[in-house]
Amino acid sequence: MTLVAASLEEKYFETRDNFIRQFEKASTPIEGDEKHWRYRTALDKHALAELEKQLKAIVGPVNVEGFPKKGKINLLTLQKDYGFGQVDGLRFSAKQEHLFVTTDNILKKYLAGEPYLAGEPKLPKDLAELSKTGEFYVRAITAESAVTYFAEIPVKSANGKAYVHAFLGLTAQDIGPFIPKDIFVFVTHRNRILAVQSPVATEMTEIPQCRNEWERFAKKSSDAMEVYRSSGSNNQNASDESVQYEEQGFEAYHRCYDREAKNQKFFASLKKQAQSIVDRLLRN
Repeated sequence: MTLVAASLEEKYFETRDNFIRQFEKASTPIEGDEKHWRYRTALDKHALAELEKQLKAIVGPVNVEGFPKKGKINLLTLQKDYGFGQVDGLRFSAKQEHLFVTTDNILKKYLAGEPYLAGEPKLPKDLAELSKTGEFYVRAITAESAVTYFAEIPVKSANGKAYVHAFLGLTAQDIGPFIPKDIFVFVTHRNRILAVQSPVATEMTEIPQCRNEWERFAKKSSDAMEVYRSSGSNNQNASDESVQYEEQGFEAYHRCYDREAKNQKFFASLKKQAQSIVDRLLRN
C-alpha cells in the first residue's frame, strides 16, 4: 500500500508539473484575444479537474464532523498568475470554517519544490515551525488575505501520538490594531496533515497594553509622515521611516498578544474551542 501511495503521489506531481510546463510554453495571450483566453481558461479547468481526481485517490475519504465529505482541489490555477502556488491538497468549506487536508509526502514534496514560486517567501520544512507560520495558512486556506500569528492556544492530542498546534490569528489585507478573531489549528494524524481556520466563537475584547504598544509607534509614524509632507514630498527617508514605524508597531502589537492573551477572560473559551477542533480532526 505504501508503494502504491508513493507511485500515485509521483504521478500527481508529474501530471501537475507537465500542465505547468504547457502553460509556460504557450504564448501569452494578446490583450483582447478572447479566443486564446478562453482556451487557456478551459485548459486550466481541465487540468485542475484531473489533478483533483488524483488527489482524492491519494488523500482518501475525509470525514470530519461539521464539514462536507467531498472536497475540492486547493490549487486555484496552474498558470503563473494570481493564485498560483497554493499548497497541494483538498479544501473543505462549511459555514465560516475551512479545512485543508493533504498527506505528509505531498507536503514534503511541495516544500522541497518551492523554488518554482519565484519571489514568494520560503516556508519552513520543520512541521512544528510550519504550523506557526502565517504564510502556510495563506497558501493552504485563505489565499487572498495575510495570516498573522498572535498567540499560542494550548491543545493536546488524546493519545499523544499526533502533533497538534493551535493559535489565535488575524486574517486581514492590511496591518493595524485589529482584534484577532480566528483560530488556526494544525494536526498531523497518521499520514495526513490537516489544518483548520475557524472564527472565534466567544466575544473578543481589546487588550489595552497591546493597543498602547501600537499607539506608541503610530505616533512616531505620524510624525515622520508630517516631516515628509513638510518637505514637499521630497524627504524619502522620512516616508520610509513612517512605514517602518507602522510595521514595527504592528509587530509589537501582536507580540503583546502572545504575552497577554493568556491572562484575558476570553482565553479559556479559546482553549475550549481549539481543543474541540483538534478532537474533531483526530476522530477522522
